[in-house]
Amino acid sequence: MKNIFLAVLAIVFVPLFLFTSCSDFLETNSSTDINEDVALSNTSNLDKVLLATYKGLLMGGNVPSADRGLSGLTGMLSYYDLAGVDITAQSTIGTSEFTAYSFADSRTQAIGGYTQAIWRQFYDNINRCNIIIDALENAIGTDQEKGHIRGQAKAIRAISYFQLILNYQQTYGYAKNKRGVILRLHSDDSEFMSFSTVEQVYAQIVKDLEDAKSELSDYDPGNVWRIRTDVVCAWLARVHQVMGNWNEALENAKMAYQSHSTLMNKDEWCSGFDDLIQNNVAELIWGYQNTDETNVGDGCPHAMWFNADPELADSEGYSPNIYSFHSYFVSQQWVDLFENDPTDYRASRLNTTPEDIEADPSKKLTDSQVKSVMLWHRCGNSDFEVSHKWAYNKFKHYGVDNKCRPDICLIRASEMLLIMAESEANLGNVTGALTYLKTLQSARNVSVLTSSTIKEELLEEIYVERRKELLGEGVTGMYDNCRLQKKAIRIGSSVENNYAGHFINYGLNYWGTRLADNKSAVMNPNDYHYFLQIPEDEFAKNTEISSADQNPFTGE
Repeated sequence: MKNIFLAVLAIVFVPLFLFTSCSDFLETNSSTDINEDVALSNTSNLDKVLLATYKGLLMGGNVPSADRGLSGLTGMLSYYDLAGVDITAQSTIGTSEFTAYSFADSRTQAIGGYTQAIWRQFYDNINRCNIIIDALENAIGTDQEKGHIRGQAKAIRAISYFQLILNYQQTYGYAKNKRGVILRLHSDDSEFMSFSTVEQVYAQIVKDLEDAKSELSDYDPGNVWRIRTDVVCAWLARVHQVMGNWNEALENAKMAYQSHSTLMNKDEWCSGFDDLIQNNVAELIWGYQNTDETNVGDGCPHAMWFNADPELADSEGYSPNIYSFHSYFVSQQWVDLFENDPTDYRASRLNTTPEDIEADPSKKLTDSQVKSVMLWHRCGNSDFEVSHKWAYNKFKHYGVDNKCRPDICLIRASEMLLIMAESEANLGNVTGALTYLKTLQSARNVSVLTSSTIKEELLEEIYVERRKELLGEGVTGMYDNCRLQKKAIRIGSSVENNYAGHFINYGLNYWGTRLADNKSAVMNPNDYHYFLQIPEDEFAKNTEISSADQNPFTGE
């Protein structure tokens, strides 16, 4: 623990962590000779440790460049969704992003895989939070200051444990009595600790969040990146949603939603999701700004989507400073969700194909056409597969001085509205569920609003609406399919469906079980291809656990 603490101080007491345009800044003198007692002695210094912990939570701390797709909560925005059917990723990106999408061995295997990155970064957050919480008891400062710091630290600890349990074991409803992760709650905990069950881990997550909700009830930091009561309620809504505690999910989603109930209009929704903070978009509940001083760099999701305008590119579709990896497209399966709804602006599209342009060059897309729609084909790309895929403009950023510096949206009110609808439906209040669902659909100009009063049909409509609205926000794909026990079926590339984008490079053998004609594959919701193995070094150093506790690589 001493080494971990010194690493924290090394991050905190150098002027590297600044949240520009926020009400408080970490501007401290550089020091290589740090006194531990001084660093933990007062609430001012402990808040600096807390700031470093925020950086680890939001941006992943010192995640290697090959793991950039796993960079804190920012990386998780894509990570869960990539393990579904709605996003397709090019293999040219390599590293953790394509691995998350393709279910290659290195996605989950402890040896030679990416499991260490997720395990280490979220336990780093937890260890820092434990240091802060324990030190507050004897620190100099007011009770209010201590409560606000403790509340934020407990919330970060809970969020970190939630990420760990989502990734290292099957979902709560299926596996609550199975092995979970190691619950470390104090800075002086032994390195030799056994695993807690999934149920015990979730109980601690809920307790920490409830404590945080109480501690932060009078806290108003004046910015959107610090954790406040509405943020805590949003996380409680998510946790109870996964657990199937629908009364609690409904209550907390309502509390998070009430101060952000003005939903994004068309201009805001179609603006690229890169300026929600600077434009004071009311629907945003939690997020942060990338600046020159503090940014996630190549881990920014806006650098991953293949949607650069032609005039920004050195060659079709590539602008090296902003769109660094140009890998993500939406799949035909996602586009087909909007097949019978021409007015829903989330999927406004240009259907011009490369073949159309070859037959009639006058049909080539203009820059204004590309900018005015959400979905379009990269018709000018020489790669057949790329030119036939759907570029998607939801996450679009023109850069600041040729650098990727977008606002990052972590939680929105629309998600809370859909949790409210799902909760009401599961509680048998179909009328209430329909009201919430229609509120969102109306805001998105859906032509035919949901009308079914049959519970199962309504829940399916809510699930589809989540896919439409929340793609790329870390709560679709694997997140939904595991908790809802849904099979994920990917449709493979074929002559009839040549812009699906799935399995182009590796075929179906890399993912799931083959179906007829090798054109589709299915992943069951409890398959351990979803869930990571515990890093091997944890078994090597912790004598309270054994290899018998390891997750299998395949099967359920």
